Amino acid sequence: MRIEAVPIGKNPPEDINVIIEVPIGGEPIKYEMDKEAGTLFVDRFLHTSM
Repeated sequence: MRIEAVPIGKNPPEDINVIIEVPIGGEPIKYEMDKEAGTLFVDRFLHTSM
């Protein structure tokens, strides 16, 4: 994937595209989407694989 090919978004700063890198063998992390706030955040670190 070419990062420079990802457009900034439809209406920055309200609507932007992001890339979340998840390394192989890294700690399992559960993300949650807060639709009201329009944000993605770390919910918790998991102790088992997903």
